[in-house]
Amino acid sequence: MNKEILFPGITSSGSFRTFLKNMDSGTTRLHHHPSYELNFVLKGEGTRYIGNHQEHFEEGDLILLGPGIPHNWANKRNRPAAYSSFVMQWDSDFIDKICQVTPEFKLIGSFLGMSNKGIVLDKDLGKEIQRYKTDLLNLPAFEKLILLLQLLNEFSKSRDHKVLLQDGYKLRRTIPNSRLEKVFEFVEENYSEKITLKKIASFVNMSEGAFSRFFSQSFKKPFFTYLNEFRINKAYRFLEETDMRINEIGYTCGYDCLQFFYRQFMKFTNCAPQDYRNRFLSENN
Repeated sequence: MNKEILFPGITSSGSFRTFLKNMDSGTTRLHHHPSYELNFVLKGEGTRYIGNHQEHFEEGDLILLGPGIPHNWANKRNRPAAYSSFVMQWDSDFIDKICQVTPEFKLIGSFLGMSNKGIVLDKDLGKEIQRYKTDLLNLPAFEKLILLLQLLNEFSKSRDHKVLLQDGYKLRRTIPNSRLEKVFEFVEENYSEKITLKKIASFVNMSEGAFSRFFSQSFKKPFFTYLNEFRINKAYRFLEETDMRINEIGYTCGYDCLQFFYRQFMKFTNCAPQDYRNRFLSENN
């Protein structure tokens, strides 16, 4: 069963809160909220879903999300306390107003503006969160606020980050959470098998046409585009972390036709699977 533990430092009357999130195996609920969120993974790995983007996450990842972005983290390890993250959330009205009227906050304001597409920050910045984690949880509210602003100022100076969402992605304030969660869980558990439109639509009790419209409207991309992205992301991990043969990886990731696997891999990476593995090994040895 998933558990979310909120530690000291949360203030219901304040403009921000800090807490640790601990989970067993499984997936957090797809959700969104009107606040900014800074998420630093302390332990665990799996797949994160942010808007219409999905990719692998691991220990040390630092993500900044703007208000209203649907997100969840699907942890792959099946044991107690398999996932832990440090989370900071602060009201958008509070920080946005300061940035609008105070010239000294212009850089922070521009940085937070980019978070509306989700940002993966450099792992060296995560070390700053690790360093100040205890203070951010336990200091008096005003001192924590000052520390938060200092960290945002440092983060805003960095240019080593990755924006996650495409330019065409628009936030939807109302997301049919349970149905999308079922889709995510189904793909996670069945990506290595043949997945037809009929099968996935039936799984969420929809007609094929209704499901196609629902998914495209919710995720701003067709279901099979998402499925191919998911499978290729899995292929990345197998190429990086195992010595499985390329053909075996293709079959394991759900591609019955290896030519189609190669074409899809080339589409997303502009290189062949073996070239990707060779480059990864060269850069990490």
